[in-house]
Amino acid sequence: MLRGLLSPKWVGLFALVLVIVAACTLLGLWQLGVARDEGHKQAVAAASQLQRAPLQQVTRAHSAFEAEFSNRPVSVTGTYDDARTILVVDRRLGDRAGSWVVTPLVTEGGTVAVLRGFVDGVPATAPAAPAGVVTVEGTLGPTESPRPGAPLPAPQRRSVDLAALVNEWPGDLYNVLVLASSETPSAEASSGDGATPSTSTAASTATGLTRVPPPDIDTPLNLRNAAYAVQWWVFGLFAIWMWWKMFRAEQQADAVPAAQREEITA
Repeated sequence: MLRGLLSPKWVGLFALVLVIVAACTLLGLWQLGVARDEGHKQAVAAASQLQRAPLQQVTRAHSAFEAEFSNRPVSVTGTYDDARTILVVDRRLGDRAGSWVVTPLVTEGGTVAVLRGFVDGVPATAPAAPAGVVTVEGTLGPTESPRPGAPLPAPQRRSVDLAALVNEWPGDLYNVLVLASSETPSAEASSGDGATPSTSTAASTATGLTRVPPPDIDTPLNLRNAAYAVQWWVFGLFAIWMWWKMFRAEQQADAVPAAQREEITA
């Protein structure tokens, strides 16, 4: 058997099988990576570790939202257009059901949607935004697609859909959503009444808002792509099994005539 295994024919076939197995293994790992969305998670994790930068240095109005923007720490200074605040309904924060409070922040580079926080239920009026010039610190996230459903009374919305808001909010829109972690009025805005600039905790308590944390980078496993990964690995095992079956069949075929000749001689 060992002599047969070392013959050029079977060594060559074994080398071909190794190539097939390696290809199936890599394809399976690739499909598993797709199932886990590893590339996206790595980009999001890397973005969250970056130093906070002004929004204008990260992106511009009307620019496409890039994958590496997710969870990117930014700061942006402008003035809230509180009259155009929207309540995005049917949202959850842990075990709480409620709404997002999203207010346009008008800046020198354009208008950006700021998710100021979460409120329980659907209040009749949205919590007021800080007046005057405000510096918002937070992380970036993508805006949303339209959600089907019956029309809602203002200021309620089903999603943060910039395609619908572009005709209602002033200026050029940034194609991002800023998840605010703090809102700090400028020194000029607060000096007139002696108020202290609000931190993220103070602002949240004063307005009844709960800050919305950045989304978890862990994503559920895509079962379809996971099944594709298993299929590729099964193909690799099948190639090894077929090679061994072919080798054993040839060995058995060579052994039968030898046994017959021995009986005739006897």
